[in-house]
Amino acid sequence: MKRYLFLIGCCLLILCGCSAKTAPEWKTASFYHLEEYKKLFLDGKDQLAAIHFQKATDELKRSGNLSLLMTVYLTRSALQVSVLETPDNREYLETAKAAPDEDSHQYYLLLEGKFAQLKINRLPAPYQGLAAALEKRDKGDVLEEINGIKDDLSRLIAIGLAVRHQVENEDILTNAVDLASANGWRKPLLVYLDRLKSFYLKSHEPDKAEKIRLKIELLKS
Repeated sequence: MKRYLFLIGCCLLILCGCSAKTAPEWKTASFYHLEEYKKLFLDGKDQLAAIHFQKATDELKRSGNLSLLMTVYLTRSALQVSVLETPDNREYLETAKAAPDEDSHQYYLLLEGKFAQLKINRLPAPYQGLAAALEKRDKGDVLEEINGIKDDLSRLIAIGLAVRHQVENEDILTNAVDLASANGWRKPLLVYLDRLKSFYLKSHEPDKAEKIRLKIELLKS
């Protein structure tokens, strides 16, 4: 099966086409550790998350499957984008030198915000319209594309891309807050509440900003 980078929030290791009964140990172990990494990262437990990420990559290196290894590195980058952090693509780029892959490269360009360089038809379908809207910097179209993404984590990544590249408004930020709240994702919840507070301050809406500030304090206490 062609490995296609869609819905990056879902671990693509399950696309290997193997059942749980026949999957080699490295596949089941790497899948488990990657899922734990994602959960812990979104909960803000960065140190524990890093341990599971390292274990996931160690298992994949045992197999020599560089294609899946690149997918894991891009998963980390996508999660970093989803919480407005600068994606760390160094290990992906080093791996890509040994095993170039066009689909991975296009997803990397998307995460880096290099929209003009993209071959949009090589992106996962949910992100094709988003990339075009981000390149035009059309906030209305961006919001429409975000709302059209069904997978919650993929939608949060899309919001992260928009906000990192200053294509944001109240609806986009509120969308992120509601999404994080519904899923119990503590780290993005606090990140986007803080971003929304800053948005209200810049928009000269101090009352709204103060309510958000108080909410943040309560959530951190």
